[in-house]
Amino acid sequence: MRKHHLLGLAMATLATATGLTATATPAAAAPEVVHVDNTGYFACSDDNDGSTQFPVCTIAAGMARAAGSRELVIEGTFDERLTVTRSGTPGAPFRIWGAGRLIGPRAGVTVDGQHDVEIRHLRTEAHSGPSVTVSNSTRIALNTISVASQDGPGVQFTSVSDSTLGDVRVEGLSSPGISLDAATSGVTVTAARVFTNSPGNDVGIQVLGSGNTITRSQVIGARKAAVLLGAGATGNVVSASSFTSMLRDTVTIDNAGATGTAITNNSLSGTCLTLVRVSGNSSGVSVQNNAVSVRAGGGCDLSRSVGIGVYDAAVSGTTVDYNTVTAASGARPYAWTTPVLTLAAFRAASGQGAHDSDSTSPSVNLDSANSAAPGFPARDYWNHGQQDNPGAPNTGVGPISYGDRGSYEDVRGPNPQLTLSTPDGGTTVRADAGGSTPGWAAIASYTFRFDDGHEFTQAGPTYSHMFWGRRSNLWVNVVVTDVSGTTSETSVTIQPGDGYSPLGPVRVLDTRERIGVGTTTPIAPGGVASLRVTGGNGVPTTGVTAVTMNVTVTAPTSSGFLTVEGQGGWARDATSNLNWVAGQTVPNLVVVEVVNGVVDFRNRSDGTVHVVADLVGYHSIETASRFRPTGPVRVLDTRETPGRTPVAPGGTVLLPVAGVGTVPAGVTAVTLNVTATEPTNHGFLTVYPDGRPRPNASSLNWTPGLTVPNLVVVPVVNGKVAFHNTSPGTVHVVADLVGYHTAGVGAAFHTASATRVLDTRAAVGSSGTKPIAPNSFIDLSVDWLVPSAGPISGVVLNVTVTEPTGYGFLTVYPATAPVRPNASNLNWRPGQTVPNLVIVPSGTNTVRLFNSSPGTVHVVADLYGYYTG
Repeated sequence: MRKHHLLGLAMATLATATGLTATATPAAAAPEVVHVDNTGYFACSDDNDGSTQFPVCTIAAGMARAAGSRELVIEGTFDERLTVTRSGTPGAPFRIWGAGRLIGPRAGVTVDGQHDVEIRHLRTEAHSGPSVTVSNSTRIALNTISVASQDGPGVQFTSVSDSTLGDVRVEGLSSPGISLDAATSGVTVTAARVFTNSPGNDVGIQVLGSGNTITRSQVIGARKAAVLLGAGATGNVVSASSFTSMLRDTVTIDNAGATGTAITNNSLSGTCLTLVRVSGNSSGVSVQNNAVSVRAGGGCDLSRSVGIGVYDAAVSGTTVDYNTVTAASGARPYAWTTPVLTLAAFRAASGQGAHDSDSTSPSVNLDSANSAAPGFPARDYWNHGQQDNPGAPNTGVGPISYGDRGSYEDVRGPNPQLTLSTPDGGTTVRADAGGSTPGWAAIASYTFRFDDGHEFTQAGPTYSHMFWGRRSNLWVNVVVTDVSGTTSETSVTIQPGDGYSPLGPVRVLDTRERIGVGTTTPIAPGGVASLRVTGGNGVPTTGVTAVTMNVTVTAPTSSGFLTVEGQGGWARDATSNLNWVAGQTVPNLVVVEVVNGVVDFRNRSDGTVHVVADLVGYHSIETASRFRPTGPVRVLDTRETPGRTPVAPGGTVLLPVAGVGTVPAGVTAVTLNVTATEPTNHGFLTVYPDGRPRPNASSLNWTPGLTVPNLVVVPVVNGKVAFHNTSPGTVHVVADLVGYHTAGVGAAFHTASATRVLDTRAAVGSSGTKPIAPNSFIDLSVDWLVPSAGPISGVVLNVTVTEPTGYGFLTVYPATAPVRPNASNLNWRPGQTVPNLVIVPSGTNTVRLFNSSPGTVHVVADLYGYYTG
């Protein structure tokens, strides 16, 4: 209801940015929709034009502005009476709505001499007189309003025709709650709820006119009658209503001299009262299909209790049939001029009630009503249509042989099922309710509701809708309706996730060279370097949820670790991306959530450290490149080439990947776990797309004799990836394919704030604090990840091995894999701490970490995101 406030806030931001203020010269003409708003969201003034950003402050000013408008929106609280001075046209009413509250001595609503007006979603409480008065008017609709009065009727209709009261709540001291005078006709009161507690409140709903309908309604607290149909009233209907626990000596439905009344399909119960009374000069009254129960309790003299009573001249021409009337011992189920004690006695005295029942079994009401009775309702109290209960015989008569007695139709609605998918990469959600099953009636339609306000009803069970600028927690509701009008609904939330756009690699941070920061000073102990990653280097300004970077620490003066997180992230000491010892150069790929367009690099050590970051891509919902996890599968190993030839100093190896094996020809990027081994000198490896200039970036750094792994995400150009050895010595290169990105169908990425999910040293994700034994494994469950995102197809973990007692390597793979892959994710030597980013298919939501080593090793894993689809 406050969508225009969002627009207003945006406008306010614009005004601030441009030096404007929220005052405006009144426009020449009122807008189509006039806004009255004293909530403070906008600077209101009765001199404003009534537009969204420039509302008026008072209802009177709004109504004056609305002379040429089609809607008046009221928001705020007002001690003011809404006096409607504007009409609409048939089929195009003048609408008044909002979240307005009219409370105080002057509050209320007055409609006089108007037509085609709709008022909805308002609350009014008058301190004196009627709260809502409608007079000399036609085609007036009051919908979903709340009314209270401290002195007088809640809603008073005088000389009103062809109008509706829908879902109106009347409370407080209103007396009567709703009043339809003798000149009011053709008014339908639907789903009224009258809760009154005034000592002088005699009547809940008073009907003195003709041709009116009270249906699906409820009254609590009236002292004389819940519904009173007065003398002179003709042709009115009271149906599908429920009245329980009325006050003592009350008449629930009192037909006091009205003629031609239909009292049909109501549920009535209570003690020390008459539930249906037809008296005076009433004639032509029909009392059918009602479920009436006279209860005991409360020290009541049950001889004063009557279920259905017909008195005076009304015994001539009143029809009583197809009711179920039960009475506690001592109560009178019927009266025909005088009370009688049994159904048989009533039949003998009246000749009525041939199809009435006194059974206390609820089944007697099923499929046994007279659907030809005057006023037979199309909908029950809960707005259900009639349904055929297959377990009950159809003993009813009329055009519908399976209508139930009372106000509640026994129904079995559809069983709704809803699944969501994102076939285009996340911007469009496909809702599928095809798994829904019918109840006792066939499914007729599906209504899909989306939390951005879009709604659509159709006969088919599938529907697609695009969420603009949204990437997570997309809420979809489906309402399944059967041919009887019975509805059932269910809701599902989905996180469609993001696509990936490969870049570079391009250097975006180097604290040694004043790249990305304003100094060449290393990051201080406990210090933070903040890097804006959006709005440059091919990364858009908005819509970016995560970036992928190869991060290298160098020249550390003491041992420590680096945490990379979105700006202001909470991870702090809980997670690590890179670990080092003094003097070591360590690279690692990082997938990190972007907050406010910024990523923080936090030095968790007692010494200083320089940090280098090369951007290789970003995630956003607007990009359609999706990930397909594949492995790991070994695709390059220079140790297995003829002659076991390493990459020469300054040499480059080209690896064809597009159209090779499971990788399609249209691949946009590949993800490889690259390992440099047996290097003969210091150096680094640059992995980049073939056909592009070699960037100033490093993917792996090493020292002589060291084996170093690192995950690499690299764009594919010409179908190939290049590996360049920037070193004066030789090096062997091993590459394991773990997945690829391509346009079209694939897995969507869901970024997550870093979360520690495994630490064998601290029994996090493990049953104890023991390291992984030689040639053994530990399984990590990821079942706890968001189930509404759909099946989890892969996880992104930063895995760190520490305290190894021998040389070895770790293989991370799906626990369901039939054979452990011939691949390594981390390699180490005794005593070394090594981190590496791992993207692994999760199989049955379980990841296996295998220690291929003759020694033990502790393993730590931090979750940075996951894939679905």
